[in-house]
Amino acid sequence: MRALQIAGNSTYGGGDYLLLRWCRYLLDHGWEVDVLATDPVVVAELQRIPRLRVITSILIPRDIAPGPQIRAAAQLFALLRRERYAVVHTYTATPGFLGRIIARMVGIPVILHHQAGWAVNEFSSLSERLFFTPLEYLATLASTRTICVSHADAINARRFHCAPQSKLVTICNGIDPSPFAGTKPAMSGGSLRRELGIPETHLVIGNTGRLAAQKDNASLIRAMASLRSLLGPRPFTLLLAGDGPERDALEQLRDALDLRDQVRFLGFRRDIPAILEALDIFVSPSLWEGLSISILEAMAAARPIVTTSILANAELIEHEVTGLLAPPRAPEALATMIARFANEPELALQCATQARSRVMERYSLDRMLAETLDLQVRLLPPNLRRQVSGSFAKGNL
Repeated sequence: MRALQIAGNSTYGGGDYLLLRWCRYLLDHGWEVDVLATDPVVVAELQRIPRLRVITSILIPRDIAPGPQIRAAAQLFALLRRERYAVVHTYTATPGFLGRIIARMVGIPVILHHQAGWAVNEFSSLSERLFFTPLEYLATLASTRTICVSHADAINARRFHCAPQSKLVTICNGIDPSPFAGTKPAMSGGSLRRELGIPETHLVIGNTGRLAAQKDNASLIRAMASLRSLLGPRPFTLLLAGDGPERDALEQLRDALDLRDQVRFLGFRRDIPAILEALDIFVSPSLWEGLSISILEAMAAARPIVTTSILANAELIEHEVTGLLAPPRAPEALATMIARFANEPELALQCATQARSRVMERYSLDRMLAETLDLQVRLLPPNLRRQVSGSFAKGNL
């Protein structure tokens, strides 16, 4: 049975973490899997997976670009007409829109979309809502099912009227916690600090993920200016592990606020467990999310977490139980919450321990992958479902 995953030109992020593991899972269960992706980092990660075919000849920009997208649509139409895929599974906004519409035109039996947040949200302008809402609705109609990665996703679909409810199913994101099992408890430091030359006396704050507008690391950098007065003489360092389109602007903001000695950009990193162990406090100032993989990883690593009170983050972080919440776009509030953890180590340890327990109980990768495969097989037409069942009986699944 053949499946095509369409990731487009999106830079590496939480969705790609799941894509990589989903591809391995499908291959292990006897599926033939192709992935359409063009971002160099994503392609390099995909090419490490044996038996996976990576298609790089069709460039689907993440952002709106009519010329390249019309060309990509024609190429994608030809690909789907030529190949015999039982399933097309799309990711991110523009590749997801084109992939679903064209897959419906061609008659692909099962069309799935990984919905990690909607293009319409509380921060959208009126013009953005008028433009994106009908597009979201149309693309969801073209899907066999759209997978909401959190309960917040499903709630926001109703809230912003951007998708027909009959097409939605909720399968919450999950992670493999095993790489973080050996991570020491909160406020314990880590060997990476020594490699980076960070003194033991420093409070180390940071996060992992794409440097994109959605993540609002600008508010986090501005919070560092406020943190100076809240921490007094205690030195601190902010580590931002990741890359993306906002990096240059964020570096300019850091320099303008005279924070060059306090804020360090680490670029794209694969050693996320080591990064998290180096942090005293993990901070995610994001404006919208599906269900944040970086927060789930920080929970598994038992880090004290400060994040914004948006619906998806509040689904993971209960204030003063598994972390601390601050309003979005509120640098001073972020600074206050960071300082609270710094000054109340018992609360920090308590929240970090509870966060680790919660992610272990509710957000396993195995559960997420099994639920997704079950959905995919159930949606297949009877004749194709029998083929999958036959493969299972022969031990190929």
